[in-house]
Amino acid sequence: MVRITREMHDKMVEMRKAGAPYSEIQAAFKVSKWACINHLRDVEIDGSWVSDEWQQAEDEAESILESMGFSHILNLNKICNVAPYWDYFTEKDGEKWLIDVTVNTQKSLVEKQSRGVEGFNLGILYKNTHEWKLLKISAEVVSTKPI
Repeated sequence: MVRITREMHDKMVEMRKAGAPYSEIQAAFKVSKWACINHLRDVEIDGSWVSDEWQQAEDEAESILESMGFSHILNLNKICNVAPYWDYFTEKDGEKWLIDVTVNTQKSLVEKQSRGVEGFNLGILYKNTHEWKLLKISAEVVSTKPI
């Protein structure tokens, strides 16, 4: 784990203000996503096409989920603005879902799967320029070997 110095922090803030996503900042400074969230959550982004698209997707997501037949939709960002992994809790056909909203084509499904909660379906609500897609994330352990 890298110790974040004042100089690193200032450079991280500068990148974030310019619109850099956490993944880019993580790679540049070899810091965790949690470190990015902890240090950068209150940084105002000066604006970029991606951040504008992401904000629009976030704003539309609840109505999109409703149109897809989901109910009991709870925006987790309104409860805790540092919830880094899931944006919505919702239900459909008696099943519970945790859903992340994104416009990011680089989203790590493995990372999302590892942040799942037992008993919940996991999904990515993805908006591209032409349509919304709900991707269900699932994995099956087929073998294990003790370390």
